[in-house]
Amino acid sequence: MPKKRFSSQYTKPQSTAHPSLRSPAAESSSTNSDAPPSVNELISSLRKSNISSTPSASAVNSTAPSHTLPPQIRQLLSQPETPVPRARGRRRLHDANGRRMPAGPAPPRSWLEGSRHAPPGLRTRLPERLFPGDLTHLPGLQAEDAANKGMRLQDMCLRAMAQNWEFIKGYERNNLADLPTRLRVLLLSIISLHGPEEGVGYEALHNLLITPTPDGATGHQADCAMIDPGERNENFHRLDLSGSIGRSISFKQLTELVEKPITSDKDDTSEFSWEESLTRSLSAPIPHLTHLSISHPPHTISWPRLISLTKHLPNLTYLSLAYWPVPSLTPNAKNTVVSSKYARDVQYGGTNHYSHSLDNDFREAADVLRRLAAKACNLEYLDLSGCTEWLRALRWTGEDAGDKGLEWGSQWVRMKTLRIYSGIDLTEASIFADVVRFIQGYKESLATEEMFTWWISKNAGAKRRKQWVEIEKDDYQVFDGLWRGGDSEEKRKRYALDSLQRKGLTDSEQWRAPIVYDVEDERDVAGTLTGDAAW
Repeated sequence: MPKKRFSSQYTKPQSTAHPSLRSPAAESSSTNSDAPPSVNELISSLRKSNISSTPSASAVNSTAPSHTLPPQIRQLLSQPETPVPRARGRRRLHDANGRRMPAGPAPPRSWLEGSRHAPPGLRTRLPERLFPGDLTHLPGLQAEDAANKGMRLQDMCLRAMAQNWEFIKGYERNNLADLPTRLRVLLLSIISLHGPEEGVGYEALHNLLITPTPDGATGHQADCAMIDPGERNENFHRLDLSGSIGRSISFKQLTELVEKPITSDKDDTSEFSWEESLTRSLSAPIPHLTHLSISHPPHTISWPRLISLTKHLPNLTYLSLAYWPVPSLTPNAKNTVVSSKYARDVQYGGTNHYSHSLDNDFREAADVLRRLAAKACNLEYLDLSGCTEWLRALRWTGEDAGDKGLEWGSQWVRMKTLRIYSGIDLTEASIFADVVRFIQGYKESLATEEMFTWWISKNAGAKRRKQWVEIEKDDYQVFDGLWRGGDSEEKRKRYALDSLQRKGLTDSEQWRAPIVYDVEDERDVAGTLTGDAAW
């Protein structure tokens, strides 16, 4: 077989000068020559042209938009291959303070909404967490603070402090107690409205009342720390801890702020010198507390600890217990049963799931309220808004001879105002169950008014009540403009709400019986009794 001959191909082009660097004389001599170029000359010229055109082609490909075509069509059209995209340069992100952001993608918005470290624009409050509606949910503010709409510069500054309380309570910890008493009282109420989820916090509350002593403090700081807290808070009469109690402040910590220090004979011996005895406070940090709001607590709040707290508050006259759970000594024992092989099972606690709804048994709740009335006997104002489910305990008289309820003729004799709002704001989008709950709350307030009328009109020989109690309740007439359409569901809601104007309480002794929904209103609208019409 004949040998195959291969032409040698250079992997590297010859080192030739760039066409732009060639002399004009050489170009003219080459162009003027009449001899046809050889094959090697043609190949060499092609190599030179490829070398000179490569940079311009890459520049064009980098700037021109890349077309994406199928491989078969690209081959037919003699289009070049799609260039690989260049690697994107890594750019360091920094926040507003110049700090480098963490690596990785941004956190989801849902994470930021539930974090206390999230920006104020993204932070949202939990739906199950209730907050006060305005500053006047607890009386005791000065007239100029209670009447304004929060448009003063002072109110804007306090609102900004409350919204950034996580930073303020640490940065200004040594200066909070130097604020005037009026501003400190107002700041606590604004924190309950616009502050963090967990409330003011015990350490921040302590710094508001008592100036902390820094380590190695001298001069003015040491003199401020030696001031008696009771003297500093002589006019501190109002304490608003709405939403804070049970979350960031416990009853034990609150007791430390209102309890008078106990001095024993052992403390007066040689253990302390007479100079050290002068620095010890002889009064509580809040010596004259008269207005207290511990409303909007978690469902795990303890009634026995509240009763233990009230014995340290002999001057308490205004108390807010809005949205408190059912009064109980053992709230975690609703499902607990004591079993015995010799007798039937016995309920461990005083209240089970069916005590109020089916058995009409408010024995334990009435007993807890009676204990509270014995400790806080000077109350003139009590807020029980949002407590519709256990308001019947206020007027429960018992079924047996040994049952005892609240004795309104001898307990809370100074009470003048009782707030029992239902806590339900009806709108066009409200469901029928909310309307029924509103009706029940309103009828509970009517029944409570009838009860006080009965206590005042008793015979002279019995324990008759002398002080009338003003009931603050909902006004159903503000919802007259709702549900005026022709829909059957809207007619159902409208007719149910109008039943308060048609009927109310027909019997003066009806306050003794449980409040139930009148099913006749359902028959008038739907013609038949539906399953969700009754309580």
